[in-house]
Amino acid sequence: MKIISSVFINFDKNMDMNSTTLNTITKKLENQSEDILKQVLGYLDGILESKKDKNWLEHNQNYQLSEQQKRELDAMENLTDEDFMPIEEFHNRIKEKYGF
Repeated sequence: MKIISSVFINFDKNMDMNSTTLNTITKKLENQSEDILKQVLGYLDGILESKKDKNWLEHNQNYQLSEQQKRELDAMENLTDEDFMPIEEFHNRIKEKYGF
């Protein structure tokens, strides 16, 4: 928790974050596992890195799919439930391949 606390304290100083919000975030993370805390740090790093770009908000709001992505989505438009893999089968394949 020390890692997260110091990150949020620095975040608060640099971003003038509302102390109520900071307290809420700290409480939610207080008893979380190291894995969760690392994910949160990665998420924060991604947000803060993106903000360095002056047009980050505009870029994110105006994101455009590539032509390939559009074609792939169009091809999925009329799929039925039978076209999808049951979750149990998907889970078994992932577990088999990656050991999850």
